[in-house]
Amino acid sequence: MSVLYQSSSDLPDLVAGLYERRAHDLYLGEPVTVYEHAVQSAMIAEADGAAPTMIAAALLHDVGQLIRGAAEDAHRLADDEEHARVGGDFLASYFLPEVAEAVRLHVQAKRYLAALDAGYAATLPPAARVALSAGGGAMSQEEATVFRIRRHADTALRLRRYCDRAKQRNLVLPRFRSFAHHVLAAARRD
Repeated sequence: MSVLYQSSSDLPDLVAGLYERRAHDLYLGEPVTVYEHAVQSAMIAEADGAAPTMIAAALLHDVGQLIRGAAEDAHRLADDEEHARVGGDFLASYFLPEVAEAVRLHVQAKRYLAALDAGYAATLPPAARVALSAGGGAMSQEEATVFRIRRHADTALRLRRYCDRAKQRNLVLPRFRSFAHHVLAAARRD
């Protein structure tokens, strides 16, 4: 996807536009839309007192689904890891590494949590359990060890916890652009 981008001040509008075009698409078989899930994730991070980079990562963690284009991509579970990679690659061009890497690792974080806690998968909604299984299931001990020493693993795990909670129906949500100050604070300066 080619995106025209002039300066960091354009960044909130660029990312809001990506989400607003898909505002009504249901999120992976969940009772919320892609837009609602993104905004709820950011709200939870903000309420937790997270840094702007974490709030931006929470807001944008599924941007890879939007970049890939077609609406049916939001429902393809077998390539859950792919949307994290695509999103991380896209965000690396515009945001600090804490944002891009948390997004890149948020699906692996789900697999790690499933390995760490046998009851974790049972807390996930059915669609998320299918995605977990399709993405390889719980990590092996070796995979978990490798994941845990990655530089941004802690950030990705925190992001994963926010994402897992961001699936509430019928909430009154702020506008996507109400998080613009966090998006700008998390932007690259080069």
